[in-house]
Amino acid sequence: MPLAMLNALPCAIALLWLLPALWPGRALARHWQLAETVALAGGLLLLPLLCMPTPAPWFAAAWLMQALIQLLGWMVLRYARRYLQGEPGQPRFLRAIGCLLAAVTVVVQASHLLLMVLAWIACSLALQSLLTFYPGRPAAQLAAQREWRASRLAECLLLGALLLWVLAGGSLSLLPADASTLVNGAQGYAVAAGVLLAAAVAIKTAQLPFHGWLTQVMEAPTPISALLHAGVVNLGGMVLIKAAPLLQAAPAANSLLMLWGGGSALLSCVVMLTRISIKLRLAWSTCAQMGFMLLEIGMGCYSLALLHLLAHSFYKAHAFLLAGETARDSAVRRMAGEQAADSLWAHLARGLLAVLWLAAAQWLWQHWMPAAALPPLFCLALGLGLGGLLRSWGGVLLVLLLSQSYLLLHALAAHILPLHGPAPALYVQGVLAAMFLAAYMLQGGLLRHPNGALARRLYPHAFAGFHLDEWWCMLGRRRPHPTIPLALTWPQLQENRRG
Repeated sequence: MPLAMLNALPCAIALLWLLPALWPGRALARHWQLAETVALAGGLLLLPLLCMPTPAPWFAAAWLMQALIQLLGWMVLRYARRYLQGEPGQPRFLRAIGCLLAAVTVVVQASHLLLMVLAWIACSLALQSLLTFYPGRPAAQLAAQREWRASRLAECLLLGALLLWVLAGGSLSLLPADASTLVNGAQGYAVAAGVLLAAAVAIKTAQLPFHGWLTQVMEAPTPISALLHAGVVNLGGMVLIKAAPLLQAAPAANSLLMLWGGGSALLSCVVMLTRISIKLRLAWSTCAQMGFMLLEIGMGCYSLALLHLLAHSFYKAHAFLLAGETARDSAVRRMAGEQAADSLWAHLARGLLAVLWLAAAQWLWQHWMPAAALPPLFCLALGLGLGGLLRSWGGVLLVLLLSQSYLLLHALAAHILPLHGPAPALYVQGVLAAMFLAAYMLQGGLLRHPNGALARRLYPHAFAGFHLDEWWCMLGRRRPHPTIPLALTWPQLQENRRG
């Protein structure tokens, strides 16, 4: 199939999403019907792409991501139609979401770096209207203001990365036929371009300390939160996958992604222990999951990052759209010490046992599906995460099922995206492995002694996100907004737990 056809269908999908944005505003019921029809029609347009040969490895991943966007758009629109019933801002919501999803389509499908960056800028501008759906809420205005500043900073870095990449002799085209050869002596420009790109994506994906806007978008309606956490934030991973040639020319950028993403993920997981609100826990979970995604891309495991993006999108859309029906929060049980019966060493032994089991399972898989192999660092992180389930025979069977399913899905993702980057530096892997083990032991200590001296000292600072966002907040306001506490005292935290 000619390349023109490959570009024509995504352009048609983007134009379809502009139809709700251009609707004159009359006949609200037909406006909703048009938006839902566009989501279904865009999905049908993707069907011919399944039979086309891919000119680049990322094309198949982009089509899969686009199918997910169409599905999420349709689900969110159907949910929002009932959720926003009677709200006066429904036409504004439909126009903004049409512009947003049109820009998202261009980001995912663009085969030119400059076009992709310009579409990502348009995503942020459309998102501003959604974040301020309730303009009278000060917290919503503050979140939108923070997102605006973070996005403008990231976009300046993106444009600087493109300029340096061009100076290094790199091509802005993402097609293999236009592969670039770097100019002799311009390696420094390529490394700087990769570092700027990595930093820009980290900011766009709400990595610490630029996470404040993502954890405060709860003031927006639930459909907007679901679309933001399940689709828009994930664009950073797709951008890095498509810009793999730029990253592979800059080893320092991969190390930056691993350290920044891994550190943000671990700190976000600790902060989640202090949160009672389900939606706030989900927001901090998004920061952590995006950090793990950056870690995977920094390791060169692009297929693993693709699997992570797809799984995270489905999980977050489901979690946000059902957040109102959740009766209790698992954080209350953990902070109350219901899982603190075992000693700290038993906690560590369960985690290491799960790591060994996962390593043995993937060793067996390598005889049939070599693509299913996971890097050692990710085996450690995933095994420690599954270790908490090893409390009964049912938990052992669950760990067995989850580990085998993940290995199989990874093999399928590697078949869809046969792309792998260079191996990361050993010292970076060692530092991150030590961080994972330390965070796992810290979690075990907090679960065993939720009212101990360590918890009393740590929880107030963890509740405030370790104060990493305060300086960014102060750029917008001389003092924090009174409804958004930066930290709580230990008695206040105890009162929240009892409430």
